[in-house]
Amino acid sequence: TLEELSSHFSKAGVIDLDPETLRPKIKLYCYKETKSGGDSAADTERELKGDASICYARPESVDLAIQVLDESMLRCTSQVPLAVTKAKFEQKGNLDKAKKKKVPISEAKRKVARMAAVQAIGCWGDDDSEQNGRIVGGRKGLCIVVLKGIFNPRTVYISNEEEDMFFSKLEVQIRNKCEENCGSLEKMTVFAKHPDGVMILKFTLPSSATMAVKHFDGITELNGKPIGQKVRASYWDGVTDYTVKDEEKEEKELEQRHSEFGDWLDGQTELPEEFLLKVEE
Repeated sequence: TLEELSSHFSKAGVIDLDPETLRPKIKLYCYKETKSGGDSAADTERELKGDASICYARPESVDLAIQVLDESMLRCTSQVPLAVTKAKFEQKGNLDKAKKKKVPISEAKRKVARMAAVQAIGCWGDDDSEQNGRIVGGRKGLCIVVLKGIFNPRTVYISNEEEDMFFSKLEVQIRNKCEENCGSLEKMTVFAKHPDGVMILKFTLPSSATMAVKHFDGITELNGKPIGQKVRASYWDGVTDYTVKDEEKEEKELEQRHSEFGDWLDGQTELPEEFLLKVEE
């Protein structure tokens, strides 16, 4: 799995991040043909070849991976050792220009990915620099982490009282986990109505945010209790707004305010001249 490869190959260095997803740049290769069999989705999945490519943040990590991880075992139950070599990319077949072009990745997301890689390497500089939230070179570090799937919104909305109790307990659990494993937590924001179960954590120091990504990413339980899905932890891209707006509710509230203002105007016996209705004769 991607998680197994990320854990195994991280022994040789920091794996680079995809600017779009902020996930490790690991690709699993599949056969073009799908599995034959039943009618379920699992039966029609593309079969893995057993090959993968891993992109490191630093070039020297590639040579170290070849030296250390070549002929190593991915799992303790593996029977065939890994063959680790430097990747060589060649175009196969004709380039299909008709294929849909990828949406260009914003420069902001690229900067976040590069900064995340620098933080993962641990370039903190001196103690005074990190206390001011900065890393080597005086650059501002990433201190905001997004947790997706930390709760399931479909199981929360029972009653307002139970909802408040649920999120109050969740916030205490996350805060305790952060203080025990990551560092000082400055602010916590829960987006209760977001379908992905989103919580945003703002840390005082960049190193604490890095530890939080490592600690929370991939967990499936909290304090021994199952969450119901796998949590995804990544740095905030500085752009995405996770607020879920109820447009229908907002429109009704706007109409109500207009109606109340109209009623107020109608109830005034004396209005300034500029508010009087003028009728042409």
